[in-house]
Amino acid sequence: MVVSTQRKEGPVGEEAAEAGIRISDAATRAGVSARTLRYYEELGLLTPSLYTAGGERRYTTDDLAHLQRILELRQVLGMNLDEIREFLALETRLDELRASYRAAKGATTKKARAEQKATLQEALVLNESLAQQITAKLARMDGFRTKLLHDAQRCRELLDELT
Repeated sequence: MVVSTQRKEGPVGEEAAEAGIRISDAATRAGVSARTLRYYEELGLLTPSLYTAGGERRYTTDDLAHLQRILELRQVLGMNLDEIREFLALETRLDELRASYRAAKGATTKKARAEQKATLQEALVLNESLAQQITAKLARMDGFRTKLLHDAQRCRELLDELT
């Protein structure tokens, strides 16, 4: 889809919202640099939904939500970009499975029920895989926290010896 490169003055209307926002505005809203957004695009993590006739990136509300998910995985869970790519790919597949399951819901043929079962089995495996990734990450974080607490306790003991 090609959108106009003209900027609308005044309050953002529905038409402007459909046209997406500039990279600088998207970056500001997310608290990152425009370079970060371009880098995420290079890595295939984030692709703007829209471009102007002149080739300017335009980000939609869905794009910004996807960016927030990337930042959440990076900042909250401490995932690296490769882990994020894999995690997002699995989440995308789960969305596809969810849509497939809903589309076949209510079907009563033996074949349809077998397809639903296969869909649910795949979704189960993917959900468990995502949960295992988070569990492993949390275990590493907990080990790091435990070491820090042990070191802090050792500092307290040494301080007590000095008094």
